[in-house]
Amino acid sequence: MVRSMPYEVLKHLGDAELRRYADIQLATVYDMEEDESFQLLFRYIEGGNEEETKLPMTTPVVTRSGVPEDPSSEGQMSFVLPWDLKGRPPKPVDPRVSLEQIEGGFFAVLRFRGKAGPGEVERMTMELLGELKEADYITDGRPFLMRYNSPFTPGFMRHNEVAVRVRQGPERRAP
Repeated sequence: MVRSMPYEVLKHLGDAELRRYADIQLATVYDMEEDESFQLLFRYIEGGNEEETKLPMTTPVVTRSGVPEDPSSEGQMSFVLPWDLKGRPPKPVDPRVSLEQIEGGFFAVLRFRGKAGPGEVERMTMELLGELKEADYITDGRPFLMRYNSPFTPGFMRHNEVAVRVRQGPERRAP
């Protein structure tokens, strides 16, 4: 069974949740096609590292697409590394795989089912951002997609989430 990254639900914001995550260790590939990115990351956890150590697969797989209007933006795919690793994760053999640590904190998350195609991800992201605006939260960074199932899982059984780091906005004033 694949383990999922732990979090704490702090509050519900309409259909979204406000969650607290601890620091997150990632293996990441930037600006490559999804299939190639997945294969590079999978080889890394299967022993394609300097210690030739197999790492367990964990969920979610995190992706963020580049923004076509911004040539400096980067698309990425990341595997969440096991949070209970003793010491630092092994260094990847392939230089296209980088190790990163993301600071934990507060994230707004909206869950949905299906294949997570670009149109559906965009629609769910807009819904999440709308709920955040209504609840007076400010985004801190770009939204991203978290997928929890293999590509072979039928669409109606897939669990996906769009998420973004948030902070509390200034209190609303009565008109």
